[in-house]
Amino acid sequence: MPPASKRRVTLRTIAQKAGLSLAATSMALRNHPRISPKARERVQSLARKMGYHPDPKLATLMHHLRAQGDVNYRETLAYVSSYDSYERWKPFPHHDYYLGAAERALELGYRLDVVHLGEPGMTPARMSHLLSTRAIRGLLIGGFDRLDASLPLQWERFAAVAFDYSLSTPQLHRATTDYYREMLSVLTRLEREGCQRIGLNANSIDDAKVLGLWYSAFLRYQHGLPRARRIPVNASPKAQEGLDSWLTKHEPDAIISAGWGDFPKNFEAIHHRAAPTHIRYVNMNLSYADARSQGINKLSGVVGRLACEHLVAQLQRNEIGLPRYPQVMAIEGEWVDDYETWHTEREKWRAVTIRKISKPD
Repeated sequence: MPPASKRRVTLRTIAQKAGLSLAATSMALRNHPRISPKARERVQSLARKMGYHPDPKLATLMHHLRAQGDVNYRETLAYVSSYDSYERWKPFPHHDYYLGAAERALELGYRLDVVHLGEPGMTPARMSHLLSTRAIRGLLIGGFDRLDASLPLQWERFAAVAFDYSLSTPQLHRATTDYYREMLSVLTRLEREGCQRIGLNANSIDDAKVLGLWYSAFLRYQHGLPRARRIPVNASPKAQEGLDSWLTKHEPDAIISAGWGDFPKNFEAIHHRAAPTHIRYVNMNLSYADARSQGINKLSGVVGRLACEHLVAQLQRNEIGLPRYPQVMAIEGEWVDDYETWHTEREKWRAVTIRKISKPD
């Protein structure tokens, strides 16, 4: 005969044992900044000893209530930008991370506000205080322009997901696109469609910021080619150096642009003449290109939605603080043949989403 199941430990049981109200106990278990760290640790330690586990059905119910359109209160999440203002990074492709995340936050019953690390006088300590004062527990960390960026916030107060790899310290959960597989996919496609001399023009700073994944995938592909078909990578900090000499010497029939920049646009800006028309142009982020190129739709809005979902799940599980085992969530982008159609559809989505998040209720 199976042993009788133990009576479930409830929030009320813990509150009585701790000598606190139900509300204070609940906030302590959720690492709410209104409860002192000492009290939070005491309640959480007590809950562990008593074998308390959150009720998943109750968590589902609370998620349902937050998601209802007639609920006025929405917990606020923060998108932490490394810039000094929204207008500074609005033109960049990773702006779509924010739009996708803000859209998904509304659907899940939250709201996403933007805060700027680059504001005059802003420091990590001041940012931590600002976020805690606003009772913000969940952070989405935008990309940084510099390599090996660090962000010394008071992480014991927050759950977080970072975008891409430019933030090296601390190690957080990350949402990104699969740079390595995307490059291999593009190379396989080009070769299948008849390209014999494929060249890579890379922004070396951006490649370093994504852990060299573009470069390494390209070299792996080249390793399987006859030496006569291997073209050396043309890499420079702005992907603008040596374009004409590299083109003349190696005669590629297809050029892949990786990182900020686009080969035909860069070539024309530097050499003041039209880029060759007999070469097939591909960009690993179609946002940087124009109608002369095919390439990868990075699905940045989808990545933003994924990051928001992961952040909300952490909050619902009361997982506050730095993760012991950081996870990387990567989505492979989609190939786009027709730049004009893709660009039109993206701009429509951006306009609709901006209106939606500007009027959340």
